[in-house]
Amino acid sequence: MSSSLYFISPAPDDPSQTYPKPHSAGIAYTMTIYQEALRYFLRKTFDLREGEMKRALLMQLNIFLIISTLLIVKSTVQALFVTTYGKESLPLAFVIAAIPAAIISTVYSRVLARLAFNKIIVATLVGSVAMMAILATFLIFDVWTSWAVYVFYIWMTIFALLCTSQFWILANIVFNAREAKRLFGFIGAGAIAGGIFGGYLASALATFMTSESLLFVAAGLLALCIPITRHIWAESVAPMQQHIQQKKRMGGIQEHPILLILHSRHLTYLAIIIGVSVIVAKLVEYQYTAVASEHFTDSEELTSFFGFWLSTLSIISLLVQLFITHRVVGVFGVGTSLFLLPAGILVGAILLLMFPALWAAILIRIADGSLKQSINKSATELLALPIPTDIKNRTKSFIDVFIDCFASGIAGLILIFIVIGLDLDTRAICLIIIALIAVWMYFAYLIRREYIRSFKLRMGESQETATPATPDPGHESVLGGLMRVLESGDEGQIVFVLRKVGELQDKRFFGHIRSLLHHPSPRIRSEALRALYFYKNDPVIEEVEPLIQDDDESVKISAFEYLLEHSRDDRYQRMERYLRDEDYRVSGAALVGLAKETRDNPGLKQRFALEQRRNERLEEIVEEDDPEKFNLMRSDLLKAIGQASCMRLFFVIESAFHDPDPMIVNTAIEAAGKTLHLSFVPPLLEMLADERYFSNARTALLHYGHGIVEPISQLIKEPGTRPDVVRLVPSVLEHIDSQASVDCVLDLLDHEDPTVHIEALRSLNNMRINHPHLRFQKKAIMQRILEEVKLYQSTLSVLYSQKKLRAESLMHVLTPEETAEDVAREALLKLLEARMDGNLERIFRLLGLKYPTEDILPIYEGLQSNKPDLRINAVEFLENLLDGSLKKMLIPVLETALLDGITEEAIQNLDIRIPDEYACYETLLLGKDVKLKMAVLYLIGHTHDQKFMPLLKDYSSSHDQMQIHAYASELRIENQCR
Repeated sequence: MSSSLYFISPAPDDPSQTYPKPHSAGIAYTMTIYQEALRYFLRKTFDLREGEMKRALLMQLNIFLIISTLLIVKSTVQALFVTTYGKESLPLAFVIAAIPAAIISTVYSRVLARLAFNKIIVATLVGSVAMMAILATFLIFDVWTSWAVYVFYIWMTIFALLCTSQFWILANIVFNAREAKRLFGFIGAGAIAGGIFGGYLASALATFMTSESLLFVAAGLLALCIPITRHIWAESVAPMQQHIQQKKRMGGIQEHPILLILHSRHLTYLAIIIGVSVIVAKLVEYQYTAVASEHFTDSEELTSFFGFWLSTLSIISLLVQLFITHRVVGVFGVGTSLFLLPAGILVGAILLLMFPALWAAILIRIADGSLKQSINKSATELLALPIPTDIKNRTKSFIDVFIDCFASGIAGLILIFIVIGLDLDTRAICLIIIALIAVWMYFAYLIRREYIRSFKLRMGESQETATPATPDPGHESVLGGLMRVLESGDEGQIVFVLRKVGELQDKRFFGHIRSLLHHPSPRIRSEALRALYFYKNDPVIEEVEPLIQDDDESVKISAFEYLLEHSRDDRYQRMERYLRDEDYRVSGAALVGLAKETRDNPGLKQRFALEQRRNERLEEIVEEDDPEKFNLMRSDLLKAIGQASCMRLFFVIESAFHDPDPMIVNTAIEAAGKTLHLSFVPPLLEMLADERYFSNARTALLHYGHGIVEPISQLIKEPGTRPDVVRLVPSVLEHIDSQASVDCVLDLLDHEDPTVHIEALRSLNNMRINHPHLRFQKKAIMQRILEEVKLYQSTLSVLYSQKKLRAESLMHVLTPEETAEDVAREALLKLLEARMDGNLERIFRLLGLKYPTEDILPIYEGLQSNKPDLRINAVEFLENLLDGSLKKMLIPVLETALLDGITEEAIQNLDIRIPDEYACYETLLLGKDVKLKMAVLYLIGHTHDQKFMPLLKDYSSSHDQMQIHAYASELRIENQCR
């Protein structure tokens, strides 16, 4: 193999180096110099890699334009509203604006699940631009002016709600998790710049433009976002990501997370604190607007004032965030930091109460605006640290949007009924703010305690005991507590904190993480490398480089990812050297690391000729004779194909599914899951049925995320899907925290295989325990309980009838030898008993979906006990738990189940009819249980009784006869084993 095939000339890192001057020297040559200088600056300053620069710059420009538009619209509309309606109308506007915003935020989450996101975001931008242009035209030509101002004020709330949230959803789709952590700071700088630019632009333009004309400026800025958004989607999303991958990156935002919040004290307290802070902020805004409107009666002057201070607040907030926040939160901890914002507003409220002047109103507004987006935001993010990332992602938008709208409405009602209703002045609002701050501080105290409890639970500790490794926000910095965990925690605790530290990216953790590179646990070494990945300014390349020779494969790959990220000046040469290393273990791990790092970056893939390298690796494998080297090289290639989701080489994964070596098969399964390609879902489902691969196959399917539920639901409904595969599907879906997974498992209760029913119910019980916020259709569950009770009674009557027939047969037989009919009837009896046991378990599993699962399952276990007192106590406990109608129906059935044998008296107590032999067989043949049908047909075949012939007319096909023969063979094998 020629090494020249691997060589790729690196881009010049020095922008001052000379370039070959083209013949058409001049503007084009000068532009090339400037472009290279810009690339060099961005690469050195912000670590924007090849293939990322265009995406990042366009996204930054996008959010800059959105926030600039929002600041212009907010300052303009607020001024128009106050000058048109007066400050007294603001509270009603708060309430009216909150209602459509809350409705839209709820409907919007459902729309996301049904329509393509790119169409939704473009439609929102087009609609927003059109709305601004139409309403501005009405205002300029004085058409329905009062109506237009009110509609504009309400629309402003919805615009702020949708456009900003849509942008960050788009950002999560465009960038993978690692790119996001590295680039979102750079992109977010566009939002800060927009916050500063938009307000000052509105303030400056208001001196020579009308407020109505400013709205056309805002519409023009927002209109630029439409082609930018379309281009980003067309270039960075559509060509590289399937719908299922987009859905995974969007997370669980399609589902309404209110139940998720209500079932978590930590999230509930957090939502209450944010809600109270919004109410206080609205009251502060009302005071600030009221005092300002008394000083500025002209709408243009008021627009200029609002625009100036909105941008000034952005600057103050930025300065506090850059120079104060990390010191305050780091030194005093989250416990103390949480009280700084309410304390600052409290001081401002007291000053405004004593001195109702404009400077005091500005001061309280500064306290609210600057501390909320800096110290309080950082403290809140730290406070949410113990909450799993998936849950945080699913609830963040709801808390930020819906809670904000709801709290704004509450603030409006307070102003309407207390301040305006009682004809109080703005000073009275200060007293309300002081009272609300007391509530705020009380819940801040509660959430500090909940923080400790959550951390202990996440680190595997009991709620009652604490170890020295548990962070305590009440007595120290949270950061100090986390550092202590890194020093003295066990493996699970250290891994947990390392993952959380990756979210914080605080440089004070650097030394502690660095020391873990030499930890004896490969799991900790690998996680430490992943955490260090995000520390840009302190590379430890010399320490990481030896880890490419580590015995553990995951450590090797993480080391290569780190080196690719941090070797800025010689990145390409260094990776080139690793990829050409003579040690196939080193070159293979480098290929996997490179594939993972370049998955969403076509430019970097092309730079490293990744596809060519994979093809050459495949050629090397084909020619390899050493079995050990052959398998390890195949394993690395499979991982690289999976990480890069290279469709041209999917056939390599598919062929590996049938390899005789289980290690290769498991690697292929893992690689298939990493591709997130729907073509691998059917074979992965098939792999579930093999116990050697079940665990890996389930993990691979779960890697697809929430989007896998619909494809699985469709596949298991197809006629050819094997029942033994369907039985295992619930064990996958129970790990997906979504309402769609609950509904899919509930649908399996209608499957013809009774084993599927019990597996589905077991998984539903697990979901009820682990995800209590999900809904389980209690009315439908009640109906299924009734059906199961009727089935139990019917099976019981058939069983009793068959036992009587068996006893009568034995009485008339002179020889002790069993006939074929006896064997067939005995098999039917055993099958009926097994079905009744399953029937009873299904009843209790269903009860566990209606009543607390933690109470119902121990009752069922008690009934299975051999100790009579435990069984009686279980029935008594259940009797106290059940509702009247269920109690009347279930308790007699359970009392029958307690008996050692079925008596005629027990049957009579249940008030059920004993069927004759013909009716028994007819009942079983009309049921859904295929195996019971086969047992009945086999028994009828050995009775040689012509009266049963009418029952066989629907079972004369060759397929049915083959099933009966198969059942007969199974029965013969069973008898031989006995």
